[in-house]
Amino acid sequence: MIRLHSRRFAVAALLGLTLLSGVVHGYLDGRWTIGTDKQAVGDQLHDLPETLGDWTLVESGNLEENALQMLRCYGSFLNVYRHNDTKALVNVAVMYGPRGPIAVHTPEVCYSSQGTDLVRERRVETISVENQENRFWSVEFVRDNDPSSAFEVWYGWSDGGSWVAAENPRYWMTDDLYKIQLSGPASKTSFSACKSFLTALLPHLEQHIK
Repeated sequence: MIRLHSRRFAVAALLGLTLLSGVVHGYLDGRWTIGTDKQAVGDQLHDLPETLGDWTLVESGNLEENALQMLRCYGSFLNVYRHNDTKALVNVAVMYGPRGPIAVHTPEVCYSSQGTDLVRERRVETISVENQENRFWSVEFVRDNDPSSAFEVWYGWSDGGSWVAAENPRYWMTDDLYKIQLSGPASKTSFSACKSFLTALLPHLEQHIK
């Protein structure tokens, strides 16, 4: 009888641990969250002007359907802007969705499968806008081992406040996250296309995130 009782206790404990691990994983992945109309919040991302300082919108769109399904976005956009003086182009994507999927997909992982090589490890970049300090990761890639093809990718996350170059955004204590990721030509002079564009974008974008 004692042995049977011990076995039942062991099985119950195992089931309890399994359920607990499932709940924890679901929380980290953003599955066990119930909110208001998050689609309406996500739709606000599109309310941006076509001109942002010295940058002009030249193409607007959205992520591919498979990417939207993978990230489970409530809202997103994928736009191309051109600098009026240098003619530099930046591609910028902003996404809003459950913490888990939004957190785990980084450029180092995504670009490595697209024929590019990482030539500079990520570092933190700081942009101060309207007395708010924002931090982003930046990395540099080249295509087909061609130095002339070098480009930078900047990215970071936000829960509605400052943008953060988070080490482990999946463990952020919030249900949902915003992510911004943009690519532009690598800086060869004092002018950084990515930094210039983000400085122009952030004051407008922060009016539409919660």
